[in-house]
Amino acid sequence: MNSLNPLFQAELDELEQQEHEERQSFKVDSLDSANWVMRKLVALESKRKEVNGLADAEAYRIESYRKTELDKLQRDEDYFRGLLGVYANEQREKDPKFKSIKTPYGSVSFKKQQPKWNYNDKTLLSWLDENGYDHLIRIKWEPVKTDLKKEFKLHQDGFVVDANGERVEGIEVEFRGDEVVIKPEV
Repeated sequence: MNSLNPLFQAELDELEQQEHEERQSFKVDSLDSANWVMRKLVALESKRKEVNGLADAEAYRIESYRKTELDKLQRDEDYFRGLLGVYANEQREKDPKFKSIKTPYGSVSFKKQQPKWNYNDKTLLSWLDENGYDHLIRIKWEPVKTDLKKEFKLHQDGFVVDANGERVEGIEVEFRGDEVVIKPEV
């Protein structure tokens, strides 16, 4: 199924028919040749969108299938694990020394767990700060790069200076030429 605009498809067909040598020797030397190249770019972009749209639709369909199937498997696994957990707990109630059962396909056992600490960071940070436990508070130390260009200035010699004209260490400025921006209109 090809839903590409027939004009764009004609441009792509023409591209495929071109010989490699012909492509190597082609040069944009007029408004007409620039227009010809832009038509090719528009057709290529249109085809890219079509390919991505199809691929995205298929990926969504496949991911939906995967999620549905894995959800069913997870429900079944949870159910069977629950059955084994109930059985193991019943055995432990009958015999407090009960440790495990083994089958040819696996085992069920008990494992001691450490107490789990649950934190409310905002409340905890306030309490630590108010009670002199600053050494238990970590502060992320990094430059605020979004504010650097506001605070410092680029010197004419290509380095960065502060308000006093002192060079700021740790910043290198890379001067780059103008970028050619090509925007095919699709």
